[in-house]
Amino acid sequence: MIVNSRIPVKIEKMAIGGAGIARHDGLVIFVPLATPEDELLVEITTAKKNFAEARIVEVLKPGPARRTPDCPVALVCGGCNWQQITEDEQRKQKEALVLETIKKFNPELNFDYLPLQPSPRVFRYRNRIQPKFHNGRFGFFARNSHEIVEIDDCPITEEVLTKKFPEVRQWAADKKSRELLRLEMYISENEEVRYGLITDEDDGIGFSQVNRFQNPHLLETTLNWAGDTEFPQVFDLYAGAGNFTFPLMQKYKSAKVTAVELNPKLVERGRGQNKDKRLSYFMSDVESYMRRATIQKQDLVVLDPPRAGASEYIMRALAAAEPQKIIYISCHPVSLARDLKWFFAWAQKLGKKFRLERVQTFEMFPQTDHVETIAELRVDS
Repeated sequence: MIVNSRIPVKIEKMAIGGAGIARHDGLVIFVPLATPEDELLVEITTAKKNFAEARIVEVLKPGPARRTPDCPVALVCGGCNWQQITEDEQRKQKEALVLETIKKFNPELNFDYLPLQPSPRVFRYRNRIQPKFHNGRFGFFARNSHEIVEIDDCPITEEVLTKKFPEVRQWAADKKSRELLRLEMYISENEEVRYGLITDEDDGIGFSQVNRFQNPHLLETTLNWAGDTEFPQVFDLYAGAGNFTFPLMQKYKSAKVTAVELNPKLVERGRGQNKDKRLSYFMSDVESYMRRATIQKQDLVVLDPPRAGASEYIMRALAAAEPQKIIYISCHPVSLARDLKWFFAWAQKLGKKFRLERVQTFEMFPQTDHVETIAELRVDS
């Protein structure tokens, strides 16, 4: 395959990362901004031994799920890479991708795979964004670039935030900085719009679920899957500011609850909400904490790691501790599948018996390829 050569292809399906997958002479070609069943003329931009990447030159015949995006800059902005795909097809592709990825890493695992939980909103759902400002330009980075795509609106962002764009643009301009300004805008717990700079010393408010319309469904499922057993101890690993911690405390009223989070701002917010002596909030990375943790066989563990997932040590330590139940919330199918592989490999080596009970995907980020997944692991008795 030669860079800059042009070939006709047909898109088979979507890939992790959001590109469409086509094949030419046995070689896999990844095509951003494609749609399933598109017939395209593409130009090769990168050629490797086992795959190539290409850009769309012309849509020869659109697939049945292709549409014109609502956002005028959707095809150049780095934010939404699936706006050209209908919502029904987005959900279908996400559901298939998660199952395919888990099975690829863990072909021997059998589990209930529940239907995807759609987002209550497919637009106007984001409550936190990170726009940029430089040389009078306000917006988001273009795809695979640090060039700013100027915006007056963002259809996936809640309107209470987008109405503040002129104010924030002027606030940034008044800084009279020659440097690129990285900004953060979000809706606070008391429904106020807040904004400020992200710097090397201040990384913003830290992680929070950006879709507050879907988050209650994720919480409800987590609590339902955890069950009605009164666990002696409940562990919330990668706890953030307590999105799962406080609902777990409310449900398990006699349990000792431990939250573990590395980000000091999130720990401060979590501790600030705590009025219960049953809760211990540790500021620590999870791997360091697991080296001294005392998780028992009757306990519940909930973990919600970042996109990189947990580590092999963490999964090994969880298998060795043999808690009664583990609820794993993931924002990346590959790290989830890999962590499950580590977990069951170590469980087998250590002579522990677990099963993957069920898995369900949640549409947390419509118009993008990102997807949230929840998995229930339990002792196989």
